[in-house]
Amino acid sequence: MAIIKRSICGLIVLVFAVTVQAQQVTINTVGKDPFVGKTTEVIYKGKEGTWTFQGFNNTVIKTTYKPNDYSKTEQVTDAVIAKPPAVGTKVTNAVSQTVEWDNLTSVVVQRDKLYYKTGKEVKVKSAVYFSQGDMRGFRFQLFDNEQFFGGGERALPMNRRGYRLNLYNSPAYGYGLGAENLNFSVPVFISSAGYALFFDNASKGYVDIGSTEKNTFEAGFTSGELTYYVVFGKSIDEMISNYTAITGRQPLPPRWVFGNFVSRFGYRSEEQVKQVVNKMKQDHFPMDALAFDLFWFGDEVKGTMGNLDWVNTRKWPNPKLMLTDLKTKDNLKSLLVTEPYILQNTKTYAEATPFLATGADGSAMMVPDLYFGTGGLLDIFRRQSQDWIWKHYKKQVGNGVSGWWLNLAEPEKHPAGMMHNLKDYGVTRPMGADEVHNVYGHYYSKMFFEKYSSDVSDQRLVLLNRSGFAGSQRYGVLPWTGNVARSWSGLKAQPLVLLGMSLSGLPYIHSDAGGFATAEKMDAELYTRWLQFAAFTPVFRPHGTALEDYDKSIKSIPSEPCFLDEPHKSIVRNYINLRYQLLPYNYSLSYDQAVLGKPLMRPLYYYNFADSAALRADDEYLWGDNILVAPVTTQGATARMLYLPAGKWYSLANNSVVDGGKMISQPADLKQIPVFAREGAFIPLWITKDTIKSTEAFDSKNVTVRYYPSANATTYVWYDDDGISTRTLEKADYELVTFRGVTAGNKVTIDITTNNPNQYGKKFKRKFNLEIPVGLAVGQQVLVNGKPVDKESTGKQLDPFQQLSNDFVTVEFAGKPVKVELTTAK
Repeated sequence: MAIIKRSICGLIVLVFAVTVQAQQVTINTVGKDPFVGKTTEVIYKGKEGTWTFQGFNNTVIKTTYKPNDYSKTEQVTDAVIAKPPAVGTKVTNAVSQTVEWDNLTSVVVQRDKLYYKTGKEVKVKSAVYFSQGDMRGFRFQLFDNEQFFGGGERALPMNRRGYRLNLYNSPAYGYGLGAENLNFSVPVFISSAGYALFFDNASKGYVDIGSTEKNTFEAGFTSGELTYYVVFGKSIDEMISNYTAITGRQPLPPRWVFGNFVSRFGYRSEEQVKQVVNKMKQDHFPMDALAFDLFWFGDEVKGTMGNLDWVNTRKWPNPKLMLTDLKTKDNLKSLLVTEPYILQNTKTYAEATPFLATGADGSAMMVPDLYFGTGGLLDIFRRQSQDWIWKHYKKQVGNGVSGWWLNLAEPEKHPAGMMHNLKDYGVTRPMGADEVHNVYGHYYSKMFFEKYSSDVSDQRLVLLNRSGFAGSQRYGVLPWTGNVARSWSGLKAQPLVLLGMSLSGLPYIHSDAGGFATAEKMDAELYTRWLQFAAFTPVFRPHGTALEDYDKSIKSIPSEPCFLDEPHKSIVRNYINLRYQLLPYNYSLSYDQAVLGKPLMRPLYYYNFADSAALRADDEYLWGDNILVAPVTTQGATARMLYLPAGKWYSLANNSVVDGGKMISQPADLKQIPVFAREGAFIPLWITKDTIKSTEAFDSKNVTVRYYPSANATTYVWYDDDGISTRTLEKADYELVTFRGVTAGNKVTIDITTNNPNQYGKKFKRKFNLEIPVGLAVGQQVLVNGKPVDKESTGKQLDPFQQLSNDFVTVEFAGKPVKVELTTAK
């Protein structure tokens, strides 16, 4: 046994415990001193192939295996953007060795079996390479009680152990609970043992998590570089942070993304759009965006895909004026649907032909079984193809389009014999469809992101997309969960699908609220329950089919809430208003994602695997850290059982306080779903006497901040910027306001400070209405910075959702610390 150690300033930067058998250990170095700098790359050459290990830091280890008999080693995913440190020391040809990074994480190599450790604790018991038929990949030994989460879109229990899952992005029309393989098959899996596995391979494959062999995790792929990352962390929060540190985090969306989207399949004329918008306004529904489905480029569902322009000048007489009027008169931003298929006989087909994916003979390959007609698939991996399609998109951006709705980009139909050209990305051979299928939508999103960055640099990209890969989040995608059934089974599936995607690094996942497919009639109860749930999801976009005037066989079930009957209309309006009330809280969640990588929706065990009851509560979640949501997904429910983690929780419905750490039953009649605020929580709200029409009216200089008293000291950081500017974080043109609170008996103390007083917030004074849901004590003074406040600075305001009167104290804040002391009524 040879032990080599080197200490610099007390830090062991290189430790190898090497068992020398038949082979000689060779150390290749860069620089004069072989032991200066951290070890970042270790190469182990076995008889059948070569293992390479790279340490990004003490939390991420990249592992690549190159079999001697394997040549399809291209890496085409574009998933990982972080780079490991420059190679300081390489170790090669060790028969058995321990490789340690930062004296914390390590890989133990025992011939061709690997063990991953943090400190002295084994996290991954063993990993080996396998080859079977046309599949190559890795097998890992599992701990007995180990659970796995993530893997993209799966309408399955959150714990994926016991399932064999395809890694192949697949649309599923009219799916419900139990659908195993959907549009986003992201190959990242989080273990309850304190590590995550990310397989950086885009080819068609699978994972088998204890389905075939109880204690074996197997991942197999048909092509591509055989690489996986081990990401360590004590909680999901740490693992997600470390994972997104290498794959990227979501850029800030514009603030209006948290408003109400008006959407259906589909608006067929400008006149119809005006009728719907006017009806929404008459019924006092706030709204911020309107999505145009495929009738913008043709009058027919079939045969028009690829026209890429407003072809019917009678139904769309002046698109630019219409889009301008929607934006300026109604504060409605417009999104256009687009697809990657260019059908034969459309306006652009002849022009597009050189940019389509080909068959083996090099000519454009047609897809004959696409529902919408016969045509070709844009080869999005070619720069020329990207430039060609962007030319058409840029015209619509000039017309006033504010966002895009990328559909069918799995791709929905992708023949195995279709070939793609990736020479622009350094791949010298044509690649088959199955080798790049899972990153097609990812590269399409990348194209949008890069073109907006260069050509529309004054707008934050808004891109709905139902398919992609690991890392797609950094291109600003707002994924939706595909063509879910408008059924109770479809609704039951959504919390599972959204949470699974949230734990896969895709934080803005949402569903067609109300459901989309297969319904024969309106189910107002189902629709209401779905929208109540959707009010606490990243994007609120009711969407369904209303085409009976076009095709009598297609039932019209409007997706817009203005077409509901009472009492459902008023109930839904209350929840939409609540979503707008929560705008400052919701928008601040986007900062937590952009900087820290936190998903907006979080399972109850996000910070702690130790709570076994939380692990079983698949149909509840945290919206941010401070709000717990328990959707109602059962028809006819008047109550529901739910689990509250330890601590005290305040009901948003009536401000009552409930002790957690147990299952409870809560009222859940049609008017409400159970929603709770954590004790000690600060929740910034938009409370106004005016009718809210859109996010355009939001004034971040006048915000109500509700504090839920707790004997435990708590801290909340609120983020604010102008909601639209690009490069906001890069330019530090924002403000972070920190609220600290603690309750001792009936005395509440709240401190307000700012982290960057010389930036965005210095431009104006803020007015915070500090609201105490338990009420102020009668006759007691309220002190601000030690001085009593006048009566006009305290009062009551009526919460328009709860119809509860809550006490508040108004304080001015201009960057200097503020201390508020008050006495509660109880």
